[in-house]
Amino acid sequence: MDISAPTELLGGLSPEQFMKRHWQKQPLLVRQALPGVQPPIDRATVAQLAASDEVESRLVSQQAEGRWSMRKGPIAKLPAWSKPQWTVLLQGLDLHVPAAHDLLSRFRFVPEARLDDLMLSYASDGGGVGPHFDSYDVFLIQVSGRRHWHIGRRGVATTGTLRDDVPLKVLADFTPEQDFILEPGDMLYLPPGWAHDGVAVGGDCMTASVGFRSPWRAELANELLVRLTDEGDEDDAPGSDRMYADPKQPATTAPGLIPEQLLAFAREAVLKAVHEPLALERALGEALTEPKPLVFFEAGEALPEGVDVRLDARTRMMYDSAHVFINGAAFRAGGRDATLMRRLADQRRLPASDVARLSEGARSLLDQWAEDGWVQAD
Repeated sequence: MDISAPTELLGGLSPEQFMKRHWQKQPLLVRQALPGVQPPIDRATVAQLAASDEVESRLVSQQAEGRWSMRKGPIAKLPAWSKPQWTVLLQGLDLHVPAAHDLLSRFRFVPEARLDDLMLSYASDGGGVGPHFDSYDVFLIQVSGRRHWHIGRRGVATTGTLRDDVPLKVLADFTPEQDFILEPGDMLYLPPGWAHDGVAVGGDCMTASVGFRSPWRAELANELLVRLTDEGDEDDAPGSDRMYADPKQPATTAPGLIPEQLLAFAREAVLKAVHEPLALERALGEALTEPKPLVFFEAGEALPEGVDVRLDARTRMMYDSAHVFINGAAFRAGGRDATLMRRLADQRRLPASDVARLSEGARSLLDQWAEDGWVQAD
């Protein structure tokens, strides 16, 4: 992808210009960002995926007097297509439908570590999920039917207070600043904190939402510390760990008081884990590439000679200056192997000519990934 070239997807802006002017700053409405777009699935497949226990789905219905209901999937039977004011949400559609994965791939000018998934919202006439705001960026792409969007800034259009009488995160107050009707091919980008409310105008309304990962600092710190303390350093010598000991502990009249030396031992343990060379980098890469809970891979077989390879749509692959990460596993990499593996992560494909240049060890590793179902012959 040429990130300096203007693109229809971003209304004539280049990815570089979009990231400078709009990313996490201000909304962007693009008419016909994807002219001639086709929905990635038809409504029969919507119903099939909503009923699957391998797909995260939710059914949201609006009822009289401002009441809402929500049911988590699997959803054996959706309401009648002609019944108004209901929405079914299919999370992670890119993991199950190639066309959805291709659509998501158009946004890989944002780092893979931030790109999350593509959600499909199918709504009957008047369907929606109520006014709300997200804590992450989102591209809203109309792929079928029409949807009327109302948007506004948090702190201006809404106080951010949520209703406590509904099973959804619906805003208690919302006075929109702008509104648009999106037709098939139109796209609306919203930064974090912009409240929005989208209502289907007519039936068969499908909106694809490209969402992004925005980890909270405390959650990320917790996950990294667990990984650091569980795995230890990859270069640790056997027996380098040690158990707490206190041969000089005197008798105490305050048994409930935590000993200062135990606190110091705990502090030293955490700091040692964090400051081990490359330990934090390795833990972060493993965490960012860990597959989601509902993701499973079908076993494959070793790759034939002379074939191009591609990553499975469910595979998450990233790298840093010292490692290659794939589906929660870390591998040290350097030299030509690192260059080629980074190319695979960036392009999600590797031509046969590059596969042939891998060392024997890296080629064996690629075969293992193929047997695990992480990569396939292209």
